[in-house]
Amino acid sequence: GGGDGGGGGAGVSESQNLLNQIARGNDSAADFAQVTKSEAAKDREAARRMDELNDAYGSLTPELVASATAVLEPYVNADRVGRIDTVLGQRTKRAKFLYENPSNPSNVWACLRTIDSFGVQNVDVIIDSVMYEGKMAISAKSGMRTAMGSAKWLTLRNHMSTASAVAAVRAQGYQIWATDLNPASVDVREVDWDAAGPVCVVMGNEERGISDEMRHLVDRTFTLPMCGFAESFNLSVATSITLAHMSSRSDGEGNGPLRPGDLDGHELACLRLKGLLGSLPQRRMGKALLKQNGIVLPDQIMSLL
Repeated sequence: GGGDGGGGGAGVSESQNLLNQIARGNDSAADFAQVTKSEAAKDREAARRMDELNDAYGSLTPELVASATAVLEPYVNADRVGRIDTVLGQRTKRAKFLYENPSNPSNVWACLRTIDSFGVQNVDVIIDSVMYEGKMAISAKSGMRTAMGSAKWLTLRNHMSTASAVAAVRAQGYQIWATDLNPASVDVREVDWDAAGPVCVVMGNEERGISDEMRHLVDRTFTLPMCGFAESFNLSVATSITLAHMSSRSDGEGNGPLRPGDLDGHELACLRLKGLLGSLPQRRMGKALLKQNGIVLPDQIMSLL
């Protein structure tokens, strides 16, 4: 996961104390500038660690994954192993979600739980440090990293800018569709998900929506119909409604935007290994068992055990 970055010791506590002071309004301009700079550095570090962890799992050979799995599986509760296999067997990569500079960690956590429950494996989040201005925004952004780091079963990527996120998603072969209130947007009920191909759904900031930059970069935009006085749905509600529409257009037989079981065999095996490492009775067991059997995984994985 992404975690909060940074090391231990007094440096972290000093930064956290300043962050707490800012949240309470007990800060100077110099303190605020210091925390802003420190938080931007932590954003970069969190993104780097997340990418390195994902890449570390992706770099494993099938033989290494099989060996490590054979060593660990006997030490994980059989019911738990069964649950891991059932859940991963229903995962899909046909669709993914991208969140652009969300402001509320609780909303992000709720969105990730919803996405997990619909079987979508991949989620990207843009946390552009310059977009988080003001005391409360910076304090909330710190919580965002924690929320992302807690989503152990999803494959998360953190991007530092809208342009880099869109470029990365396009390189993976996705069409990019965003929720947006503009005259060109189509009703979500009229979206032809099969014609769109693999699709990445973009959700904008809770208050501002998607940025002008994102609006110009996406392939299409769609709206969620509303009948009341409110102008937009809560972020997690918008995610749930979108996924419900996507699910209703998926038949479980290879048609529609959600296609359970479409992860390739090696990706599935890597996720299963990750699941086993996180399901051992004691956290440190994984490192000890692998060492006993002469199995060495990348440092990015071993450092978390």
